[in-house]
Amino acid sequence: MAPEARDLELTVIVPFHDKPEQLERCLVALRASSEPFELVAVDDASRGARAPELARQHADRVLRLERNSGPAAARNAGARHARGSLLVFIDADVVVEPGTLARMRAELAAEPSAAGLFGSYDDDPAERSTVSYYRNLLHHHVHTTGPREASTFWAGCGAIRKADFEAVGGFDESYRVPSIEDIELGMRLVASGRRVLLVPSVRCKHLKRWGLVDMVQVDVTRRAIPWAKLLLDRPGTGGDLNLEWKQKLCVALVLLAALALPISLAFEPLRATWAPLWLPLALLVPVLAINRALYALFLARRGPLFAVAGFLLHQLYFLYGGLAYAWVRLTHRRKRA
Repeated sequence: MAPEARDLELTVIVPFHDKPEQLERCLVALRASSEPFELVAVDDASRGARAPELARQHADRVLRLERNSGPAAARNAGARHARGSLLVFIDADVVVEPGTLARMRAELAAEPSAAGLFGSYDDDPAERSTVSYYRNLLHHHVHTTGPREASTFWAGCGAIRKADFEAVGGFDESYRVPSIEDIELGMRLVASGRRVLLVPSVRCKHLKRWGLVDMVQVDVTRRAIPWAKLLLDRPGTGGDLNLEWKQKLCVALVLLAALALPISLAFEPLRATWAPLWLPLALLVPVLAINRALYALFLARRGPLFAVAGFLLHQLYFLYGGLAYAWVRLTHRRKRA
């Protein structure tokens, strides 16, 4: 390893709130890493005793917040007590590979002008339910096909030089629940002239189990709505990893398809035939073409039935994401800079 890489001392910060089974897998995997590092676990006011006990067994230092304040505040608390010059943020429901930390250190040693980087979930999620598998493969696909020069940040498995983190003020603690606090931090980093890298070879496994209602609720209330407000308040400042023009076109096509079906059914001569389906299906053909690599991934990993389910879930994602953005556009008053 280059001398510059050895000079980067790592402090890994893991915020947690109960869920001891996931936390234990996270911490055990970190301790199996090939790199030396300081491990700071931050207890975001867990209600049970088991998770804090596990943290004390594995971490070099355990901090506890007096009240449940969210991951932004927990990560900031860990950063204030970090000894390392490189802050590595790992979520408590994430399992790193043995070489994940070494890859982070090497990438930032090779790119001294970069303030930070983030990686990706692998393509073999721990949870095998349809919604969980879809959700994690979607994340994997976005993060493995995105540009290296990112305009955002991901705190599930990411690293930032401590000096740059402190220079922009850390995470915004007004986000009291897991939301877009990492995206917002990435936007400030990039807006300040700093570089953030997307490095898919920095990989980890996600342990979270998703349900359909849970996924939609989180996506709308904690992702789409606050993200749309942020983009309207700070136009041109980034944060658009999965908002390229092709994805925006897909949102528009899916919304049109959703409108076309009831309109077609309203015409009595068409109701007795398959005609009402032709226009909606035709509108979805370009969506299929644009996202063919993602749907091919679904097919390769779990077969035809999962590929169909994944396709339908992805159309639902475009639908509620587009509706959430439209609602914000209509109701949100842009904040002054």
